[in-house]
Amino acid sequence: MTSRRQTERRWARHDVHGLQHSYLFRVSPRMAWAIVVAMLALVASIEANSSPAMWFGPIYLAIMAFAAWSLNSLVAVAIGLGILGARLATGELAVAASTGPAGTPNLAVRVLGIMIVVLVIGAARKACEREWRAARIDSLTGAWNRSAFFEILRKNQHRGGWHALIYADLDGLKRVNDEEGHAQGDENLKVFAETVRKTIRKGDVFARMGGDEFVIFMKLKDKDAGTAVANRLDTALNTEFGESRFHLSCSLGILLLPEGSTSIDGELRAADELMYMAKKSRSGVLVSTACESGGRIEFSPCPIAKEVPRDDTVVRQADRAHTSEPCMTPDTHAVA
Repeated sequence: MTSRRQTERRWARHDVHGLQHSYLFRVSPRMAWAIVVAMLALVASIEANSSPAMWFGPIYLAIMAFAAWSLNSLVAVAIGLGILGARLATGELAVAASTGPAGTPNLAVRVLGIMIVVLVIGAARKACEREWRAARIDSLTGAWNRSAFFEILRKNQHRGGWHALIYADLDGLKRVNDEEGHAQGDENLKVFAETVRKTIRKGDVFARMGGDEFVIFMKLKDKDAGTAVANRLDTALNTEFGESRFHLSCSLGILLLPEGSTSIDGELRAADELMYMAKKSRSGVLVSTACESGGRIEFSPCPIAKEVPRDDTVVRQADRAHTSEPCMTPDTHAVA
């Protein structure tokens, strides 16, 4: 079972992609504090110039409820206790609490009711957050799920510059599940996902499309940077682990997208087709640029060389290091 701390770390990695909740979730803590302080000052000012018979309790409760939702329950309770202390100190609570034997129990019941409301709202916010994340993050690998992937790309559909759309499929996962059990297969998936995260940059989109299929979407400096990305991913995912039973090789279809490309459905199908071509040829990785012609995506192959110097930062710097060199000369391990 995934621990709470692991879930929080995974979510911190995803924040960079800018997926947003509804407006009720988008109030920053700084803005929430500003709203709470401003509302408290305004209500206190109005109350000071109003009739003592007017009851402002529900308005204060609304402010505390907002604090519980936008900040946290403990902050809301502290605000409520502060309001209560200020009203007791100024004697303004006498009307609400009344005098006599029923005064103290009346006050205690009101305070208890307020705390229950605040705590329930705070718990509801946390539950909504968990459900929102669970609906978008694959619980096993920590990658985005399919629906979140399309949601992210829809928000960036008017993107400019070169990008790489990478379709990856693990080789032999079904055999592992059949021969060693699904627990071992899950471990292979987690190792693969962690290797990808260590290889790509924080701002790159990494999603599990289902089963043993994953996609990566990343920004590039130019077309030539795509070959460096291909080499680094192929090295990290296919050649560095030897015979480790916790690691499976994968087939990679890497589609390089020119500026102005926005047909993500067609591009995804094209990357998937590239991946199957790489799997069928057992080349491991196949790179191609994409161009649209007659309503369909056509390939312009860009072969890569598999033997390259080891560089742990090539993926992270590929989109910053401009090069004018053409695609590398292929060897027998690459398919043109």
